[in-house]
Amino acid sequence: MSAQVTPLRGTRRSDACASVANDPMYRESHSVSFEDWSRVTTLAPEPTSSRAARHVVADWCIEQGIIGDVVDTLLLLTAELVTNAVLHGRSEVVLRLGRVGSRVRVGVGDENTRLPHRGDLDPDALTGRGMTLVEALADRHGVDLSPLGKTVWFDVLTGLAPVRAGRATA
Repeated sequence: MSAQVTPLRGTRRSDACASVANDPMYRESHSVSFEDWSRVTTLAPEPTSSRAARHVVADWCIEQGIIGDVVDTLLLLTAELVTNAVLHGRSEVVLRLGRVGSRVRVGVGDENTRLPHRGDLDPDALTGRGMTLVEALADRHGVDLSPLGKTVWFDVLTGLAPVRAGRATA
């Protein structure tokens, strides 16, 4: 499957989400420019980075006052994308977290420009479910390509419930 970058009208090429031919999950409608990253963390290309990423996201959620089931969704999808980046990106992994209103965006970048894909699910396989989970649980998702690699991202809405203030430090 060959990939192409298709910019939306009014966007710069570098802001455009990658569109994978014949895959409705990566259509142009998923392209959203996002520059409001409040946390950026670089992780080593090793299996323990998935766990480290979950800790970063959990701490960030506490700081942001994000609570409830949405935190579990953020942790699960982040772990899946970081694992994919470690297995397939074979470079340092850059974890980005941001929030605009009730929308939380998580981006996971690596130096590999190959796009993620959803493979045929083998019920006995231990891997291969990451993008299927992202498609099922995220409100939006996509891939931003650059000459240096890609960032796979997803958005989760925190809902209309008010958020509580971050924890106090002693």
